[in-house]
Amino acid sequence: MADILHQIPIAAAPKRVLVAITTQGGLRKWWTADCEAKPEVGAVDVFRFEDGAVEFRFQVDEQTPSHVAWTCVEGPKVPPEWVGTRVVFDLSPDGTGTVLRFGHLGWRSVDGGYAQCNTVWGELMHRLRTQAEGKPTEPYFAGQTQTATS
Repeated sequence: MADILHQIPIAAAPKRVLVAITTQGGLRKWWTADCEAKPEVGAVDVFRFEDGAVEFRFQVDEQTPSHVAWTCVEGPKVPPEWVGTRVVFDLSPDGTGTVLRFGHLGWRSVDGGYAQCNTVWGELMHRLRTQAEGKPTEPYFAGQTQTATS
C-alpha cells in the first residue's frame, strides 16, 4: 500500500481550517465548484469533475476539531483505484495558526493515477491554505457545472 502525504502551515486558527475542509461552501472555494458535502459523520460527500463524468464519493468516518477522515466509497462514476482509500486531515494549533497534515492513504499501487493525484493534492493544499487564510482563491476545478443544491 502507498500513501500520499503533505504538510502545510496555515496562518489561520484550526476552527477556520476545519470549516474549509468540512463544509460545502468551504470545499467549493478551493477544490471543486461541483460538490455536495455535509459536515457530519456518516454523510456521503460527492465531488464531481469533468462536467460530472467523474465523481468521488467519500463517507465521513470521523470529524473532530482536530481530525477529519473520509473513506472513498463505490459509485457509478468513481474510479475503482480510489475505492477504499482514505483521506485524512489532521489539524494542530501552531501559535495563532495551524499545521495541516494531510494524507490520502491506502493506494493499492503507485501505478495509474497515483502520481498525478499526488501532484493535484499538493496544489489543492496551497488553495486550501489561501482560502482558510481569507485570501481570494478559486477552486482548482472551477469550470464545473454546479448542482441545484448550490
